[in-house]
Amino acid sequence: MKTLLIAFVLIAATSKGNIVQDTVRVNGIYDRHEDGIYYFKGDKGEIYEFHDITEEASEAFDLMDEALVGKLFNITFTLEIGEDDDMEYNTIIGLKLLE
Repeated sequence: MKTLLIAFVLIAATSKGNIVQDTVRVNGIYDRHEDGIYYFKGDKGEIYEFHDITEEASEAFDLMDEALVGKLFNITFTLEIGEDDDMEYNTIIGLKLLE
């Protein structure tokens, strides 16, 4: 039990103020890359913003390619929320083309 507590404290101390909340999957249509952020639109009009993409995901699909705009993807990402609960940081970790 002490080992678990120590591990949790170490992870929390080294997380730079962010806590990884969850790994999430959504479907979205790729909209654009602007100012370092990747934008996707959900089927109900919601906008998904992703601040980063892993090397593995970017090797699978180069989102700088304009030909991918308008394509439907299944997006797997990590969601981090800052300590003050008002900043979300989303990182794409997987992409699957659905169209």
